[in-house]
Amino acid sequence: MADHRVKPEIPAVVFAKALLMLWLCRLPSLNALETSGRRGAGRRFLRHDMPCADQIANISEILDVPGLRAVLGRMYKRLVRNKVLRPMHGHRLAVIDGHEINASYDRCCPQCQTRQIMVNGKPRTQYYHRVVVFLLVGPGFRFLLDIELLQPHDDEGTAALRLVHRVLKDYPRCFDILLGDGLYPQARLFKLLRQHGKHALVVLKDERRDLLKDARGLFGPEPHASYILGATRYQCWDIENLDSWDSLPDKVRVVRSVETTTRHERKKGQRIQRQQTTEWVWVTTLPSAEVSTATAVCFGHERWRIENEAFNELSNQWHADHYFHHHPTSITALWLLLFIAHALFHCFLRNLKPCRRQGLPTYVWAWLMLSEFLLPLMSSA
Repeated sequence: MADHRVKPEIPAVVFAKALLMLWLCRLPSLNALETSGRRGAGRRFLRHDMPCADQIANISEILDVPGLRAVLGRMYKRLVRNKVLRPMHGHRLAVIDGHEINASYDRCCPQCQTRQIMVNGKPRTQYYHRVVVFLLVGPGFRFLLDIELLQPHDDEGTAALRLVHRVLKDYPRCFDILLGDGLYPQARLFKLLRQHGKHALVVLKDERRDLLKDARGLFGPEPHASYILGATRYQCWDIENLDSWDSLPDKVRVVRSVETTTRHERKKGQRIQRQQTTEWVWVTTLPSAEVSTATAVCFGHERWRIENEAFNELSNQWHADHYFHHHPTSITALWLLLFIAHALFHCFLRNLKPCRRQGLPTYVWAWLMLSEFLLPLMSSA
């Protein structure tokens, strides 16, 4: 970790390790870290006295963000070398999506985004931060690789473009296919990916697009493929060589999937069978000779992993739904440290014997880590 201070009293690595401990122990604030880390396991881990919360907050504004990204890069290479991050159906998948960390009417910084909200019939200015996150997914494992903070006048697509460009520069072989939601059918993103030999597969849901209108006219009444997987029946349409996207010179492929899931419920002692039907449409540059229709549908649903296994988990179990310190550099550095802690925790969990993991939810192991961290405090009380 680089340190630009002149003659620092406390090395920068102490602050980085303290913040890593904050995430590994899933503590809710810097004050909780200071209070519980002054004695016992915290001091042994830092090999130094625990800094106070104000010191940690101030140093978090000048943490070495490129150094933290380099740590994540080394972790990614180790996970690939150890065959933890593996391809899925012969392709390496990545997911990109935006996430709002928090919003406030009072606290702000020069890099906050703003919006007008009607409160009791009066407009109020709300300040918030959004980030774009890059996630690598594989069978049984996922890895949060990088993050980009939106600038005050950015849209999500602009920040996503910066993020993808940096990932392609630093890790050109980390993914083959980029997955995204309905915000990412953007020609500038598709062009960047095709320049580097990558493909995109993103949700297409804007009914005003000529591409979607033309595809719906070509789908026809009969599906091109039908199959059953578990309790879900899939009816799929697959149209190639569409050139209705004027701003993109390449021809694209549109895949539609109508999925009917049968669910059994019990109501008033009677067993009731219910069916739920959903429709999904994706646009991609993948040729059908390389990825079949069923595989493209499978890849399209992998996008939900960034919602379920990243944003929901980090917000509900890792206290990542608020600012520990409201500063742009601090927010980015803390989230990069969160990615490191998240990967370490799930690598540890993955290496436990299945008989030990069976029947226990993930948060139990997080409680065990916190209890070992707090045990010296309890024994000295």
